Amino acid sequence: MAGKYGPIDRAAQEKLDLDRMMSNHGADCQNTISAMKSHTTMMRSWRPAACRPMFLFVLLLTVSIPAGYAEDTAADTAASSDDTADATVKLDGTFEAIRQFEVTADNEHLTDLVIERIVPSGTNVTDGQTLVWFETEPLDDKIRSAESDLAIARLELKSDEFANEQFLKQQSLDKAKARRTRDEAQQNYDNYQRVDRERAIKQAKFSLESSQFALESATEEYRQLEQMYKEDDLTEESEEIVLRRAKRAMESAQFSLDRAQLQHDRTIKQSIPRDDANQEEALARAVIEYEKTLHAMGIDKQKRELELQRKRIKLEQQAEKFDEMRAERKKVVLKSGLDGIFVYGTVTRAKLPAKPVELKKDTSVSGKQVIGTVLDPAKLQVRVELPEAQLKAVHVGDRCKIVPKGIADSELDGVVKSIGIVPLTAGKYDCIVSLRGKALADVLPAMTCELQFPQANPKAADGAENKDEATK
Repeated sequence: MAGKYGPIDRAAQEKLDLDRMMSNHGADCQNTISAMKSHTTMMRSWRPAACRPMFLFVLLLTVSIPAGYAEDTAADTAASSDDTADATVKLDGTFEAIRQFEVTADNEHLTDLVIERIVPSGTNVTDGQTLVWFETEPLDDKIRSAESDLAIARLELKSDEFANEQFLKQQSLDKAKARRTRDEAQQNYDNYQRVDRERAIKQAKFSLESSQFALESATEEYRQLEQMYKEDDLTEESEEIVLRRAKRAMESAQFSLDRAQLQHDRTIKQSIPRDDANQEEALARAVIEYEKTLHAMGIDKQKRELELQRKRIKLEQQAEKFDEMRAERKKVVLKSGLDGIFVYGTVTRAKLPAKPVELKKDTSVSGKQVIGTVLDPAKLQVRVELPEAQLKAVHVGDRCKIVPKGIADSELDGVVKSIGIVPLTAGKYDCIVSLRGKALADVLPAMTCELQFPQANPKAADGAENKDEATK
């Protein structure tokens, strides 16, 4: 039995060794067939006839393995190439001059500017070179008008100051008059309380007493005459005349007494209380009017002082404005502030204006308008609008390759300098990439480029780990 089954076990062991060799080394199909042919020749001398079918099965199985293995290897290689290509992040950017100089008059007052001459856009300029010339006649007209207005304002201020001096003097007179009116009312009130009131009462009382005395005298005289005429021998006619006169005098005295009594009562009960109230009111009104006058004078004085101060400040501002206009007059020519390339319009985030800027003779510009920009090509950086989806792939400090789109076979090295914290626009973040080394002479500001950020390939890393484990 040992002699019968020994060769069969050895053949199976040799097949197993061959399979292991093919899985580890990936030999091609032709090498495997050649090896199997030599192995078959060796085995014919000792293999029993009963084992030939088993040997043919093993041979077919062994030959089929390398073909499938080769297909899997090709597929893995293609997938690895695709993963490597997808791992590179590509972004569009624009070269930006680090040093820029905006050409503008920056005028506050002489704002209506007309170009007389201007350097063409794209010209290489030097520091201090004149770029723009403006027409001077409209500016001179405006300065002359402002000078006339300033002279008139100064004369008006002098007139107002003189009027204010007269106003203050008049106020002094009005204040003295108001004080006299108040003092007069106070004096009248004091005189009434101290003298006039008591005198009026005494006058009424004295008039009443005088009337009473006159009545008593007239009555007594009439009685005496009537008694005397009864005793003498005068004629009746003479007696009647004298007695009638005496009686008339007595009746007149009675009437005067009644009138004095009425006047006395009115004085005590009506005139005196009314005069008391009138005097009190007159004094109160005089005091109120005096205080009112003083208050109004103080308000008018403050208003005039404030108005005068406002006019002084306005005159100072007008004079300052005139001085600024004369200083702005010197900006009839605009010069470059650095060496570089002069382009029309404002350069915003490395990009030129969306529409061409046309500037020529007789073109009107405003005082604050940026007429052009001088770009220094010696020092450049790249400005990128980083999509939000790439924030996880691009970080500050990452290195990249910069490929200018307008220059063939050129490549620069860059490193991410900064990334904006908040979006610049919807889904876009401001990103600045610094150039490593010196830029190419052909690279100019506002040219576009492609930035390539190599990324680690997770699938390739997993495949390497799996291969290491299989080897072990």
